Amino acid sequence: MPQRRISRAHVGFLTGVPLAWAVLLLFHPTGDGEDVYPVVSDELTGWLVVHVGTLVFVPLMAVVVHLLLRGVDGGAARLARLALVAFVLFYAAWETLIGIGTGLFVDQVEGMTGAEQAGGARAVERYVDSDAIRAFELAGMVSLFTALTAAGIALRTRAGAPLAVPVLLVLAAVPIGWHVPPFGQFGLALFFVAVLLVVRGRASAQLP
Repeated sequence: MPQRRISRAHVGFLTGVPLAWAVLLLFHPTGDGEDVYPVVSDELTGWLVVHVGTLVFVPLMAVVVHLLLRGVDGGAARLARLALVAFVLFYAAWETLIGIGTGLFVDQVEGMTGAEQAGGARAVERYVDSDAIRAFELAGMVSLFTALTAAGIALRTRAGAPLAVPVLLVLAAVPIGWHVPPFGQFGLALFFVAVLLVVRGRASAQLP
């Protein structure tokens, strides 16, 4: 692995970010059906807290991957860095629309009564299923998958990381993108293990 000094604070950040996000996602409201309105209306505060927090973790996760690639060159590493920028932009936009936007929409509908509230609930479902929101979601997911796949390839071919690193990063991408429990925690656990393998390799490279 690249001969770069690694500090305890550095390790703490690399491992702490995915762990903290996994803990936050434990509080993500979920429901049995496909309708979003009843889930959000029952746990509006939790919905907003989790999605606002996720907006913080999106760029932090990009920084983690960027730090894993520190000192790593090549086409795959450059692709990963470009994809990280797209991930932050598109996924954060999607989180803003689906998380904060839906939460605020539901809050307005909750103030209605009778038929107005029923119509408002249907409007929320149409909003959530809109093509624009789905486009941002798809772009964010593809960007994340591209970033983690390219990062894994770069770490394997240019930095001597074990084969498990790219495999774990590829497997982690989709469940992290979904982020709803238990998928989010599963993907972040795979990502966490990949980070540990990279950190261990760099720590070993520093030994005399």
